[in-house]
Amino acid sequence: MSLRWVIAGTVVAVGAAFGAVRMRRALGDPFAQAEKELDMRDRTLREEHPDTVALRHQAHYLSETGDLAGAVDLSERLLAERVRALGEDHPQVLTTRHNLANLRGRAGDAAGAAEAFERLALDMERVHGADYIDTVMSRRAAVRWREEADGGGRNTE
Repeated sequence: MSLRWVIAGTVVAVGAAFGAVRMRRALGDPFAQAEKELDMRDRTLREEHPDTVALRHQAHYLSETGDLAGAVDLSERLLAERVRALGEDHPQVLTTRHNLANLRGRAGDAAGAAEAFERLALDMERVHGADYIDTVMSRRAAVRWREEADGGGRNTE
């Protein structure tokens, strides 16, 4: 192999390496955003008071054992604590609102569930946008519980 080919191959390899470095800088580390979001989530959960974590577990337990009214009561307390600690628009607060609205419907308050999901859908759209999956799910749940409240829906989740 001639020296000319060795030099040409080396130039191509070095050029490819520099191109890869430039591309990585331009695109960023594909896992960096995920790690950043997980760090924020973990920090939030670590900062959450242990009593709030206990409320979440107790509400889930009551829901699973069929005490939906008790689960609703504990979930309302959990929501109030999360709003106080995290603010109205935090993803954990929006998720808690979703779960509470669903519990209301399962506990027999279809109209209350529909109203809660309608308000949640508006807030989800404001925070995340109209096409965000949780916004769409909240709208669908509002329609489902509204139909149930009006007597035309099925009792499914």
